[in-house]
Amino acid sequence: MIKKNSKISSLMAVLLVGASLLVGHYSPVQAAGLSNSESDGYLQWMHSLEKAMQSRAESGLDEGNLLYPFDLPGWQGEETRPYRHLSISKAVNELEKEWMLRGESKTNSPLVALANARNYVNLSEFDSALVWFDTAAELDNSQNFTREISRERLAAAAANRDSLAMLTCITNTVGSSTITGHESEYILGLRWLLIHQDSESVDLVLSKIKSEDNILTDRLRFWVAFSLAWRDNRAESLEHLRILIGSGGLSRDLTEKQRSWVLFAIPDFFFLDGENASATSLYNLLKNSALPELSTWGRYQIANMDFLAGRYLRASEGFKRVCDAKRLGTWQDQACEMTLIASEIERIKSEGEPYGAGSFYTP
Repeated sequence: MIKKNSKISSLMAVLLVGASLLVGHYSPVQAAGLSNSESDGYLQWMHSLEKAMQSRAESGLDEGNLLYPFDLPGWQGEETRPYRHLSISKAVNELEKEWMLRGESKTNSPLVALANARNYVNLSEFDSALVWFDTAAELDNSQNFTREISRERLAAAAANRDSLAMLTCITNTVGSSTITGHESEYILGLRWLLIHQDSESVDLVLSKIKSEDNILTDRLRFWVAFSLAWRDNRAESLEHLRILIGSGGLSRDLTEKQRSWVLFAIPDFFFLDGENASATSLYNLLKNSALPELSTWGRYQIANMDFLAGRYLRASEGFKRVCDAKRLGTWQDQACEMTLIASEIERIKSEGEPYGAGSFYTP
């Protein structure tokens, strides 16, 4: 019996780790449930997402996300401008020629250099684009194009997979006097650092943002919350998530998956921090959602909570429904395995109760 009980305790520990799939590893923090206004905001956030996804599905349209790293929409359908690249190439040649033939009477123009850099970006010649972005920055003495140059140079460096140029640009961004006007640079910088799992640089960027976190745009606030969760700082991440849901149910320039993550992360934080009542109420809202992406996760986490509370029969039924649902992620494989484990523990517990052994299987 002792060996079996030890095995069950190990399973519970594994399950707790699995529950943190979307929000990072476990570390204890203090958390409180949502206020009434925050609960209303959570509902608005969820219903807005449901309406947006259902309307798009009914129209047969794909989600119109902006493409990384340039934050530009992808082409819809066939290219309607077949000679676009030829025109850009001609413009590059003209600009290069004018630059080389400029005389003492001509003023070096940062706008011409910026235009050339953009043309090279459109031709996917990012090395040349970076050279011209640097030239534009040197010539922009009045700093009329600082924001454009900084953001577009950062995107070109990311597209070119130039880690040295990226870190140089991110360092310059962090060294700016204010975040205002540079939000898109911070977002791109965080996304690139997260992709490369550079925790030290992520912490550096977050420390800069923290000094002005009362004026963040909603999109930057999302990436701050996501980055903090990745760094296992759920307490501060939750603070930003509360602000996000309190802002209402608009898209906030976030993708559907990003908006879903906000809905998942808040109850997951409560679950991991032992705020079971707060987590359960939000998971029940998700479970009753019309969107499978939301309802399946809510059902899965409720099954996890039932399992940890010793309600193995209910847990096995919940895991089975998740296992049989539309395929959404690898975590459903765990639900399939947990269906069998919960059913077996319930059987052993029931058979052992007449002999006083059922208590070994009660948390």
